[in-house]
Amino acid sequence: FVLSCVGEPDYSFTPEIGFNSIRIITTSSPDILGNVSKRDSVVISVDFKDGDGDLGFSEEDYKALIKRTGDSVRTIDVNIFVAKNGKFVKSNPSEKIGGNLKGFRFKQGSKVGAIEGVIDYSTSFGYTNFNKIPGLTGKSDTVKFSVQIIDRALNKSNVTESSSIVLYKR
Repeated sequence: FVLSCVGEPDYSFTPEIGFNSIRIITTSSPDILGNVSKRDSVVISVDFKDGDGDLGFSEEDYKALIKRTGDSVRTIDVNIFVAKNGKFVKSNPSEKIGGNLKGFRFKQGSKVGAIEGVIDYSTSFGYTNFNKIPGLTGKSDTVKFSVQIIDRALNKSNVTESSSIVLYKR
């Protein structure tokens, strides 16, 4: 009979992330005129570790952050890279992808402590509005993504990169 205690992990207070997986879900749906449109929804999963557990923002946290920085802050930064001539080139879409881990905290209360888990981020690409992202052709485009997160103390994680996928398989 053996007893043992497992101590809390010793993670950095700066979040650390790593690529977990990426998948595409292709759907078709009719618009109000009955025209069917296709959409590729991409789900990127990243593993995370954070030593003080200050990931995610309540509405109050986010308002305080804007007051502190004087501007809105993207708490999950996602970039898209499009394959051109065998090399991946960063695209600069007119509407940035990414957003905020806003509306919930990963850990409730103010107690400092390590957390770890998986964050799933999703975004979608319509088959008819691909031109909003420079470099996409709408025909079997190979892409990959980079992801970075920021915590309530404004610590930025490392950047992790997904494997490549093909959008717009017709």
